[in-house]
Amino acid sequence: MRSPDGLRHLGRVASALVLLALLVAPASAHRLKVFASAIGGNIEGEAYFVGSGPAADISVTLRDNAGKPLQTGMTGADGRFALPVSATGDVQVIVDAHDGHIARFTVAGDAAAPPAAPPSPEGAAAPAAAPAQATVPLAEIELAVARKVAPLAEQIDALESSLRLRDIIGGVGYIVGLFGLLAFVKSRRKGDAA
Repeated sequence: MRSPDGLRHLGRVASALVLLALLVAPASAHRLKVFASAIGGNIEGEAYFVGSGPAADISVTLRDNAGKPLQTGMTGADGRFALPVSATGDVQVIVDAHDGHIARFTVAGDAAAPPAAPPSPEGAAAPAAAPAQATVPLAEIELAVARKVAPLAEQIDALESSLRLRDIIGGVGYIVGLFGLLAFVKSRRKGDAA
């Protein structure tokens, strides 16, 4: 049988680990995140603190592949921003809360480039009559799709980064399970020795 002092020590260690696990949750819930996408000739996005809402009035910097600043601005009260950009390569979005919280997001170069006008062949004659169907330029379609998809991508990113109660309970259960296994192994060793 285990001595009362050994059980008290094991209880103290388990309590300390559970308390430590509960203290980690608020710290990770204050992490700064940013999501951005290219819409038209702008980089639009949102900066937010995981678990506590939008990151209002913080600086936003757009940089090219070489790290050269392209644009700077601020987020609004809702954490959103929109900055014009005409870069052809990848654009890195950096948000800085100036209190140690910095987040980065890279917008792919093909998405950040401004939409190009379709090439017109030289010497091509103008059509005699307008077609019966109205055609929508590809750039307008891409812009409409980007505006519809961007909020969904933001939601996915927010869900992936949020710490949920089930994650905390699972972590505590894992720790308790390890202590249970350790106690079982120790009790078996003492039983074999006796």
